[in-house]
Amino acid sequence: MKRLMQNEKGLTLVEILAALVILGIVLVSVMSFFTQSAKFTAHNNEKLTNVQVAEEVIAEVREGAYLSSESFTREDEYFVEIIIQPGPSDLNLATVTVRSPSGAGIDDPEFTTQMYFEASL
Repeated sequence: MKRLMQNEKGLTLVEILAALVILGIVLVSVMSFFTQSAKFTAHNNEKLTNVQVAEEVIAEVREGAYLSSESFTREDEYFVEIIIQPGPSDLNLATVTVRSPSGAGIDDPEFTTQMYFEASL
């Protein structure tokens, strides 16, 4: 009997279960990192798209495409609001707000920027 106990090779059921629990805890924490990373990437992508849409509208305002306040929804479903107010001397102030489409899944779906441009356009 003593001889059988000394030649014991392998793992007990308790050791296997403990290893599985530890491995499960490590895997869950690593997977949550990837989930958070994917959400963060999607949020940043949506914010960058809002900034790009605002920059396109600002370029159109500089070219004189908008001479008064307007609101519209673009073909890509981004809502754009342009508010043009008189500014100092011969400048006007344009405030552009871009709102993400519904269901974009971000906490703050709006991006607002302002610029001054020549009123003589």
